[in-house]
Amino acid sequence: MGLREARKYIKRLHKKQENPYLWPNFLTGLPDKAAIIKKLEDIFPKLGKYAVSYVRIANIHPYLIKYGSDKHAEIIQWAAAILKTTAEKYKKSFVGTISTHGFIVICDVKNIDQLLKEAASLFKKKTSGFYSKEDLSKKSVLSFIRDGKEVNVGLMKLIAATADKKLDIKRSHLIQTLGRACTRLEESGGNIVHLSKKMISDIG
Repeated sequence: MGLREARKYIKRLHKKQENPYLWPNFLTGLPDKAAIIKKLEDIFPKLGKYAVSYVRIANIHPYLIKYGSDKHAEIIQWAAAILKTTAEKYKKSFVGTISTHGFIVICDVKNIDQLLKEAASLFKKKTSGFYSKEDLSKKSVLSFIRDGKEVNVGLMKLIAATADKKLDIKRSHLIQTLGRACTRLEESGGNIVHLSKKMISDIG
């Protein structure tokens, strides 16, 4: 059901891409940074009622190194379509694109984890078709030795850093801080993290 809706979104997107002026972000059809900043101005005082998540396609660079860039745009579009169509199930939700592989999702705090988990599950299901049977079986794309230890780089997935309560952080720093938290999350192999005072301090 979820992938069918995402497929329809991509079909509509391709039609509308014939006129690039209809969309702030040509590749995904999602609102861009200007819209995200405006939305953040509205909801930032209401953090705790609303949640803001920085969502990233993790492990996409190892995929591109091994498989090439032929599917790059398609992967980004599927991530955008899955996030957008999943978010549409929840009232007052918003999805925008913040970078090539990064998205901002805003919605009611009580729905954010469910939204993110559902989107991540659909993305995993869809992207499994981009890998060889061997990589799917071992659940990794690249392996190498670092400091005498074997490191296995996993498959692509959607990861997220979320601010779901009032924190001692300026609105202008929130997205950058969430992005850094997402980077740490990807390095650790995690899936979802909630921003805390300690984390803000550690990230710096």
